Amino acid sequence: MGYATVFVGLCLLCALASTEAQFNCSSQSKCSALIDYQAPNKTTLGAIKTLFGVKKFYNLLGANNLGISTPPNTTVAENQTILIPFMCLCANGTGVSDNVPKYSVKAGDSLDHIARDIFSALTTYEEIARVNNIAAPAYIIQPGQHLWIPLPCSCDLVDGVKVVHYGHKVEKGSTLEIIARRYGTTENTLLRLNGMTNSSELLADQILDVPLQACSSSIKNESLDTSLLLSNGTYALTAYQCVKCKCDAANNFTLQCEPSQLNSTHWKVCPSTQCEDSSLVLGNTTGGSSTCELKTTCAYAGYNNSTIFTVLANSSTCPAPSPSPNNKAGSKMGLQILSWNFLFVTVHLVFLCLCLSQ
Repeated sequence: MGYATVFVGLCLLCALASTEAQFNCSSQSKCSALIDYQAPNKTTLGAIKTLFGVKKFYNLLGANNLGISTPPNTTVAENQTILIPFMCLCANGTGVSDNVPKYSVKAGDSLDHIARDIFSALTTYEEIARVNNIAAPAYIIQPGQHLWIPLPCSCDLVDGVKVVHYGHKVEKGSTLEIIARRYGTTENTLLRLNGMTNSSELLADQILDVPLQACSSSIKNESLDTSLLLSNGTYALTAYQCVKCKCDAANNFTLQCEPSQLNSTHWKVCPSTQCEDSSLVLGNTTGGSSTCELKTTCAYAGYNNSTIFTVLANSSTCPAPSPSPNNKAGSKMGLQILSWNFLFVTVHLVFLCLCLSQ
C-alpha cells in the first residue's frame, strides 16, 4: 500500500511539472521582462527585492508604478500580486531569467517546495534541477547550496514590433478574451505565443506569455541603455539615476523622460540635460497647446560615461485623419448608383404591373 501511495504521489508530481511555462525565444539576446509574483505570506517589498535578486529597489518600484519614495519596509499582503522585473536570456529556442534569482537552500527544503511555495509556482522542480545540474531521480540538495531559479521569459518581436514580454499568472475564471482586452493584444496572438490551439486550453495559475506594447523612444543605438524598454504604467531610472523615464498610453506610447532630481551613482553632479541649440531642458515642450498643432520636446536620447544625450523631437497633437475625401466621394457615388438602379427597377415593375392588369 505504501509503494502504491508513493507511486501515485510521483505521478501527480510529474503531471504538475508538465504544466511548466516555457516561452519561445528564437533570438539570441537579452532584454527586460516582467512576471507576476503572489506572495505566499505577508512580506515586504524589500524582502521580495532580495528574494528575486532585483538589482535596484527603484526597478521594483518602477515596474509596479509605486512612488519613488516608497520605503523597502512597505507591507505586501498575502497573495498580493507584485510585478517582478528581471533580465531575460534567450538561448536554444526559449528564454529564462539571466542567472537570477539565486536561492539559498534551507534545512528541510525540497526542490518542489522551493518552486511551488517559495516562488509561487513560477517554475517547476524539474526546471530548477535542469539548470542547476541536479541529477534525477534523487534531486539531492544541501542546506546553504545556492540554486538558480529559472523564470520563463522571451525577447522575441511580436508582429515585427518590440514588446515587453510579461509572464501573467492566470486568475481563476479568467479567459483569453478578458486578458487580451485588458493588456491590449488579441486572442490569436496569445494563442500563437503560448502554443495553444484554442482558448479552452487556458488553465488557472498558468503562466501566460502576454506581449505588452512598449513606448517608442529617441534613445541612440550607442547609448548604454539602448535596450531600455518600458510598458504602459511603468517607469525606470537611467543615466546613473539622473533621469527618470516613464511610459504612458495617454502620451501616445512615447517615452517621457525628465531629470530625476536624485543623486547620481556615477557623477558628483548629473550632466546637463539641455537640448543643443535650444533653451529647452529634458522634458520641456513648446507648442501643442491647441487641438491640432506641432509640438517640440527636448527628448532623452541616452547616455555614456560622460554625457547625457538629448534631442529635439517633433510630434503633432492633431487627431487621426478621417477617411479621405476620395473614399467619401466614392461611397457617395456608390449610394447614388444604387439609388438610381433601385428607381429604374421600381419603374419597370410598375409598368409591368400596368400591362398585366389590362
